[in-house]
Amino acid sequence: MDSAPGNDLHAIRTELNRLETYRRRIYLGVILLTIVIVMLSWAFRENGDPFIAIAYPLFAVILAGLGMALWRRITSLRTMEIIFVATVGTLILSRLAWHFRFSDPLGEHLLLLAGGHYWAVGILIVCGFITLGFRGGMITGVATFLFSGALATHEILGCFLAAAEQCHNWVYLARIHLFFAVLLALTSAGTFLRERTWGAFTRAETLQHWANTDPLCGLSNRRGADRFLAAEAALADRYQRPLTIILIDIDHFKAINDEHGHKAGDTVIREFADILSSTVREVDLAARWGGDEFLVATPGVDLRAARHAAERCRRAIEREPIAGIPVTVTVGIAEYVPGKGADDAINRADAMLYRAKTAGRNRVITEACEPA
Repeated sequence: MDSAPGNDLHAIRTELNRLETYRRRIYLGVILLTIVIVMLSWAFRENGDPFIAIAYPLFAVILAGLGMALWRRITSLRTMEIIFVATVGTLILSRLAWHFRFSDPLGEHLLLLAGGHYWAVGILIVCGFITLGFRGGMITGVATFLFSGALATHEILGCFLAAAEQCHNWVYLARIHLFFAVLLALTSAGTFLRERTWGAFTRAETLQHWANTDPLCGLSNRRGADRFLAAEAALADRYQRPLTIILIDIDHFKAINDEHGHKAGDTVIREFADILSSTVREVDLAARWGGDEFLVATPGVDLRAARHAAERCRRAIEREPIAGIPVTVTVGIAEYVPGKGADDAINRADAMLYRAKTAGRNRVITEACEPA
């Protein structure tokens, strides 16, 4: 069943906050694992490797600081993602450059290069797309691929110029970079399609929200209310649970517009809608039915309970002026009869509203014709 549009923005904010919390926890776990990997490499390093001996503990401290900043929410998540990718990318690519400069990447150290470093290059490409999205991932991935490819190309050309007969292992570096090209293409395509699909769903959700929401007060409009009532009427028919329709009319609203101006009238509409939203339950519907008339649907609430709730709302509005203007409301209530449809209940609630107006306004009348 579709929710009432008036509750959509709150639900969206709640979901976004939940997703951000989830991402922060995932990143904290990744940072912790990265620190473990770095320190294991440092603990079991080969003798005479000053890069690991000096740089790895420094990077571990930096990563720990990033993890603390992420945990304490010192800055935005987007900024932390950029800093994290930049830090890890610097570590991976500087280590790769060190390996090409001070070891023999086409000789006995080829296995160490492929098994100990290039897997990290692949992770960096994927990590860029996951954390930074398509655009940021493309920048990170292409830069990483070109940097690694330039190192490999320089090494291969130097080997062929020095001793071509000893450069049989060049094909392994070429295959690794072809794999990176495939990884970059697939990851970028997947991220692009994900973002486009997400964007299409977001636009559709936004259009649906505005199509069912009153632009002045933010409550459901008549179309949104009709959808809600149709769904709730079906549930009431199936499970025989109560459903009450409450129609509320702001008394002498035309006089408010005439005496105080339409801007003041709009303010009354908005502030009354805020009061109504804070009064109803999350599962209820509060809608602007038209002009100065509002509709509230209360699933699972019978006529008696709805009458008492409406009377509390009426008294609260009567006690406190809205935008400095004394405001009262008249209320008519009817209970849904299974099998007769929502329109029947609305018509009967409207009849009660008419009776309340003719009886003097500023009152609540139910189908029992008893002023509350």
